[in-house]
Amino acid sequence: MDLSDAVIGKVTLISTFTIFTLFVIWVNSYTFFDSDLYVYKYIPNPQWVLMFCAVWGLFFIGGLISFTLFHLYPYL
Repeated sequence: MDLSDAVIGKVTLISTFTIFTLFVIWVNSYTFFDSDLYVYKYIPNPQWVLMFCAVWGLFFIGGLISFTLFHLYPYL
């Protein structure tokens, strides 16, 4: 099952936009919920969003550096 690059790009764009929108809504609306609402106990603290983004960024940058060094190693 081969997917064209256009389909893969659209799926990536839609998923990235959806996750970004959810994170922004989560972080920006968290402060407006009262702690006595029943929904409040189901909403994690925004520090977990920021921690997730930081850890993912470190893994991404580390992977990018490793990939680059792996392919540049024969030329060094």
